[in-house]
Amino acid sequence: MSVLTKSIIGLLCVTTLAGTYFSYTEHQNNRQWEQQQQHNTQYWSHMQLIYLRDFDYALAESLAASTISDRQAALQSAIENANFILQSVRIGSVTMNFQSWSYESFITEGSRYLAYPASEKEISLNPDQLEQIQRLRTFARTALPYLDQMRKKAVDSSISDIKQISTEMEEALSQLDSVSTYGNKAFNEFLYNQNPYIPPKPGTVFAGETTYTATELAAKAKIFMGEAWNKGAGKQIVHISGGSSPQFGEVLDFKLSDTDGKSTNSYIATLSKSGHVLQVRRKSSISEKGDVEQTIDLKQVVAVTDTWMARWSDERLTLVAKEINDTSIYLTYIPVREQVSIPQMKVVWRFDRRTGTLKSFDASNYYSHYNKTFPVHPRLTAEQASAKLGPKVTPSGKPKLEIHNSQLVYAFPVTGIEGVSHVYVNARTGAGEGINYNL
Repeated sequence: MSVLTKSIIGLLCVTTLAGTYFSYTEHQNNRQWEQQQQHNTQYWSHMQLIYLRDFDYALAESLAASTISDRQAALQSAIENANFILQSVRIGSVTMNFQSWSYESFITEGSRYLAYPASEKEISLNPDQLEQIQRLRTFARTALPYLDQMRKKAVDSSISDIKQISTEMEEALSQLDSVSTYGNKAFNEFLYNQNPYIPPKPGTVFAGETTYTATELAAKAKIFMGEAWNKGAGKQIVHISGGSSPQFGEVLDFKLSDTDGKSTNSYIATLSKSGHVLQVRRKSSISEKGDVEQTIDLKQVVAVTDTWMARWSDERLTLVAKEINDTSIYLTYIPVREQVSIPQMKVVWRFDRRTGTLKSFDASNYYSHYNKTFPVHPRLTAEQASAKLGPKVTPSGKPKLEIHNSQLVYAFPVTGIEGVSHVYVNARTGAGEGINYNL
């Protein structure tokens, strides 16, 4: 036998052995995975069995209760067990890929409904309440045998066999009458009374301020828009629409048009009745003759924006963010009061990067917090606040005072935890006020 032949035979043997070993390893891994799935299923079905039995027991107890307080306690127990079941169902659907829509739906609707009879103050439940509780008991007593089968089969059967039982349970449950609340006036009134709608007071932001007529507001809009409104012969500012905001009260929109009412400019300015410019937006469907491509840098855009800002408000805001993408330039301004930044009161400008023209202006966030008083005087030093940081983070720079969720905080730039760029520490109490988290 030649050396070449021996080499080929040896190589084939090695390849065969390697393939056999790989197949064996793969088989072992698959077997371990299936055993783990069986273990998970056994535990899951066992816990479901316990919770569902307790759920049905509590429902039965509520029907047998001789006092209102005993009935309420039993129904509250049923609700708690329903919530345990839901938590476990959702885990099972993710980890074991069990699809149990009917099962989950019964429990979800049951948990939602049972708060209604649990609030009943009469000595006896009404017929509808009794019927819905009986439907939930029928559901539970239908599902229990299937869960018991799944628990037992998980010891020595395949996952596919267990999923078949789950499918059969779903089919049986889908044939049952679910909890029905459609058209149930008493139940709907109960839900409403739990969370009644309280309409906000209109215009609370600008309450008590002097209001102006549409003509006076048009004049204010004209001053603010400046050169953006090309006011040639035959052009006029018109009020095109109005509306009401829970925060801002009545607001009016203004645009430029000719004497026939035809729009001659794409900008629409929105003002409150008290004369504050809330927004400027541009309708792209109307072309602007003055739009020409030109080279414009960030410094020029900032200079233009500063001119607008001086006309917009007496408060001088600070430019804190600049963003440039393929089509637009964004500038964000916020108030800084006594060296405390207030980022939620932001004013955002957007410009066309190609032409340098304004695309939009939005001061709604600024005015949403317009009449709020923010704390600006810390009680702790930055050093004292840094002592409140957790052991997993390390400060990477000097902290800044700012308003975060209406609280005065030190915003510490940190390292140490992936995705966490800042940790907020209350500058008055030292309590943690959350983190700045990025994916």
